[in-house]
Amino acid sequence: MIQLLYVSGASREISERDLDDILRTSRKNNQHNGITGMLLWADGVFIQILEGEPDRVRRLVSRIQGDPRHCYFMVMHEQTTDERLFSDWSMGFKKLDPQRASDSDVFALSKAALAERVGDNDGGMFFDIILAFSRDFLSEVHA
Repeated sequence: MIQLLYVSGASREISERDLDDILRTSRKNNQHNGITGMLLWADGVFIQILEGEPDRVRRLVSRIQGDPRHCYFMVMHEQTTDERLFSDWSMGFKKLDPQRASDSDVFALSKAALAERVGDNDGGMFFDIILAFSRDFLSEVHA
């Protein structure tokens, strides 16, 4: 199994209704394909971790990359894993608030990653930060 992190920009303004449609479709398709994950949304930036069987995750990533709502698509990190972080969620979701202290580092990193068009040459630091944020978020949800 793999975990894959990508970041992309929205090619147009994304409304709350658009986000609801994306989540509804993603949850249905991901459940059918055995994919779990977490989508973060921050001021025109998508940050997503997907986990599942490599061929299924990579097919999904190809579809997302071809989606006209995305631009500046970058796979930031991919790793193999034996354990799912998001085993209960076909697609978790959080809208990041750059004014909220716990969200601000992730928000700033995602904007910087898009602006600089970096790859995974940060040694996985971006992925680790997203995972740490996700763990905090999951603990809040399950508290």
